[in-house]
Amino acid sequence: MMRIKLFFLLDILTSLIFGAYTYFTRGTDAAFFTGLSIFAAFSPICLILTKLPVEKIARRILENENVVVKNSAAILNLSEVDVVAVPMNRFLTDGDYFVTDLVPEGLAQSTLLGYAAAAEDGAKHIFGRIIYDTAASRGIRLQPTTNFQEFPGKGVEVSVNRMPLRVGDPAWVANQDISVSAQLMTKTDQLAVHGKHVLLLSLGNVARGIIALKDDVNKKSRNFISFLKRRKLSTAVLTASAKKTAGKIAKSFSLDIVRANLSPEDKAREIQILRAKGHNIAMIGNEFHDLPALINADVSILYNDGSITLNETGSEVHIDFEITELEKFLIIRDISVKAADIVKTNRKLAYLSWILLVPPAVLTTLENSPIPFHPLVSVTGVLLFSLLIMVNSMQLKSVKMSE
Repeated sequence: MMRIKLFFLLDILTSLIFGAYTYFTRGTDAAFFTGLSIFAAFSPICLILTKLPVEKIARRILENENVVVKNSAAILNLSEVDVVAVPMNRFLTDGDYFVTDLVPEGLAQSTLLGYAAAAEDGAKHIFGRIIYDTAASRGIRLQPTTNFQEFPGKGVEVSVNRMPLRVGDPAWVANQDISVSAQLMTKTDQLAVHGKHVLLLSLGNVARGIIALKDDVNKKSRNFISFLKRRKLSTAVLTASAKKTAGKIAKSFSLDIVRANLSPEDKAREIQILRAKGHNIAMIGNEFHDLPALINADVSILYNDGSITLNETGSEVHIDFEITELEKFLIIRDISVKAADIVKTNRKLAYLSWILLVPPAVLTTLENSPIPFHPLVSVTGVLLFSLLIMVNSMQLKSVKMSE
């Protein structure tokens, strides 16, 4: 928008300068025709049309495909993306988590699960909801808790009988001056290597057990990642899960970049680091903890399965696209690449209009111009090139979607 305003200002100044020169050399009528010819020939109207109709047509196509477009400019931005960042939970995996292992130390299994469920009551993270539902389905009575705190990407902390109870990432729990036995540490590594999500529970200042969860690999996501690779797009996973767990799952997808043990702020920082290295990032997020990363990406796509709403942060969150199926991203990408190609051709036509129209319009300042030129010729030329740009833009309607 700033560049268009600059061209308009340049157009007006150029017209006035040449018009003033003609006024003093050839009189009022010649000055009027010269200024009007240059103003029309140098007009940035064709340049404005290079993107505007393309974005409108692309938006209409995407909305017909049930893609929510919140920022039309992002359609063209997506064509520049070379890295697609994705979450792990409910994306690379299918989201049907279940508790696989209860490894208590000094407690009964039911007591361990009961403590964990009591702590997770009210947690936003899906692991907390799964643990709570598992305990409820087994009829386990929960201890009353106070002072609930959730640390996104790390875990939760409550008080039980005036004792701190923590459930979360093993590294985070251990860093709270918690004593963790060698047996629990070894078991944590073993479970993570098998692709399970491991949570450590501590009561007081002692670790009392492990809760492990698992779900299956998402076949649709596997096909989706394959599509990205065929389009020569790099892939990155940003997750709060442990490095070994994330590595196990990411390896099965052959992902290029794996970043684990991340808080929401860490995810945003990783996006910023990748951008600082010269990458253009599209972030696909599907939960509350992904919002900071979405905000910092070049293009943000909310993969919304109904588990979050954009106003959960208490402030406006700017998302470029909202989709309910992964296949919709592929459609956006196809439209984006085709739209970018059309815009490049449109720009060439706009620049060609200046090359053909501006020089003869400027020559009208001369009393014996070698090329007779009238303002109507400038206007007609601009209209003709505008029509060519509009016709070229219509090619977007024939783009073939990826299957």
